[in-house]
Amino acid sequence: SAAGGPTKFLVGTEQGKIVSCSRKGKTPADKIGTIYEGHCGPVYGLQRNPFFPKYFLPVGDWTVRLWNEELRAPIMTSKFFKNYVLDAAWSPTRPGVFLTTKMDGTLDVWDYFYKQNDPTLSLQVDGDGLTTVRMQDQGSLLATGSVDGSVYMLELCEGLATMQANEKNSVLQMLERESKREKNLEARAKELK
Repeated sequence: SAAGGPTKFLVGTEQGKIVSCSRKGKTPADKIGTIYEGHCGPVYGLQRNPFFPKYFLPVGDWTVRLWNEELRAPIMTSKFFKNYVLDAAWSPTRPGVFLTTKMDGTLDVWDYFYKQNDPTLSLQVDGDGLTTVRMQDQGSLLATGSVDGSVYMLELCEGLATMQANEKNSVLQMLERESKREKNLEARAKELK
């Protein structure tokens, strides 16, 4: 699940769906909001962007996807990787940077500010799958754990940890532009029905 304030949270399911929930709902039906058709396999990782909480990042099957909670489809879908994507974590210091881990033991560092559909950096950390990744609050240290119980501590270079000038605004504009594009596609699809 991923936080969205004290009353809202997201749940990723075994069936690949992502469910938006609210603790404020009076009835069980009110507690469940939107159901997103997220992935074609279990959702393994799910996290809201700490800077822009309406954007969230689920990982599952062979893809990384970026969603705006107001839309029915993702605003970004990575290419299909050869291996399952197992976890994701947003940088706490850079709004466009996130990490993902895969079943082949690679850690991918994404910098949405510079490259939208592919990792900026791919690192072979272990021969076994990396099931989890977490970042330290200062944004430069991370820990990732493998299937066999090994834990690795890694340090990102300063460029990936330190916010760039005007980055927050630029990333938000990019996310909003992609959201608008997706909204237009949804409207067009409705018209065609």
